[in-house]
Amino acid sequence: MARELVAGIFDAESHWRDENLARLPAIRDKERERIVLAMDELMFPFCGSGDTLLTRFAMEDAHKAYLASIGFSFGHLVWEGEEASANLFQAMVSDSNYDERYRAFDALSPFSIVPYTREVIAKYGYDTKVPGIETVKRVNSKIYSTLLTGNLLGTSFGKPVYSAEELSVLGHNLLAEHGSVLIKDPYGVSGKGNMLLQSQASLERVASYIRRQEGQGKAAAFVIEPYLDVECDFSCQFDILRDGSFQLTGLQKILNRQFAYLGSESMDADGREALERAGYFEVLMQAAASLYKDGYYGPVCIDSMILKDGTLVPIVEINARKSMGFINHRLDQVLETCGKKGFFTFRSVGFKERFDYEWWLDELKRHDILYPNRQGNGILPLSSATLFAGAAEAGTAAPEGGGLYKGRLYMTVIADHMPERERYLERMRLSFESKGGKWYS
Repeated sequence: MARELVAGIFDAESHWRDENLARLPAIRDKERERIVLAMDELMFPFCGSGDTLLTRFAMEDAHKAYLASIGFSFGHLVWEGEEASANLFQAMVSDSNYDERYRAFDALSPFSIVPYTREVIAKYGYDTKVPGIETVKRVNSKIYSTLLTGNLLGTSFGKPVYSAEELSVLGHNLLAEHGSVLIKDPYGVSGKGNMLLQSQASLERVASYIRRQEGQGKAAAFVIEPYLDVECDFSCQFDILRDGSFQLTGLQKILNRQFAYLGSESMDADGREALERAGYFEVLMQAAASLYKDGYYGPVCIDSMILKDGTLVPIVEINARKSMGFINHRLDQVLETCGKKGFFTFRSVGFKERFDYEWWLDELKRHDILYPNRQGNGILPLSSATLFAGAAEAGTAAPEGGGLYKGRLYMTVIADHMPERERYLERMRLSFESKGGKWYS
């Protein structure tokens, strides 16, 4: 069996985005960016027997030992060069030397195709085929998914706009009709790159902001649509094979809040059958055929939703890459061997100083919070590097002014029902805050 090096970049959209494109107003969060760099740790479920995960930052030994004890055994390598740029693959190619550690693998398994992915494959002779970067950039744009929806279904809620003036005119009409509009950056991601506007004044401020960028030579390209009354969000994960065939992976029910991803769980058989009756999978297979015709193959996650009036919106966005849904599907495949499935989620946290992670795992186990507890349920922590990404080394003092370091704890909650899930999360919060940390709901 081929040995794979599992590696990747979670903020692929920032590497697909043309620097000449105008941007929506936003505040840069450097601590968030460092957390995103550490999210490569979440790819461990993609590792099979003999595979190895490459991460930018070290993983806690206690965390790796815990994962191995519940069925997730994998090799692990840490980037050893100077602190890697946002694009780890670029750093791997820029190093004129060959890292002998990477030569031990037959193939590269990337989370997403970004610039320099093909160059890494060529440098180390991996037996991996990926589509061209320009194709990947094109099919991941929200403008592409909006136009594809119109072609497949004859209509689309979203409309592409290519100037501040066009944004202003169309936005004015949508506000008058619907009372609120949503503006999307073509490469926006969860909680970043979307703006909800509910007044003409706010629309004109955004249009003016973009107009100033146009005056500096930037090109405008956005999607604008009415803000829809959503009953439920969900997603479908599938692969387009090299011969163009469609291979379904799974369906995930998604919890979103204010455009930000909060969690997901595998959809049950009843939900899947309802979508099948509604013709959902026929639309997805048509979308896959269009993606393949346009040169793409590989993993795809399509975000979908059902509105409160019962309308099925089969294509909201196309993510031509792996996703949180793919990760949760792989987690559930292992949990299913014990008759379980999990709810994949995260919490943003703050802390004054780095604490002993191994000691915390032991405490969670003693308090019957850590999976598997005596009932075979509990919380499965998925990340240690993202938790401590805001701090450097152990013992580092807190930021000046009494502030807290930012971190993010990813986890899967295994419970028999919703009240039990909420109890585990509350007990996890209390445990974390007993260390002097802050748990943001």
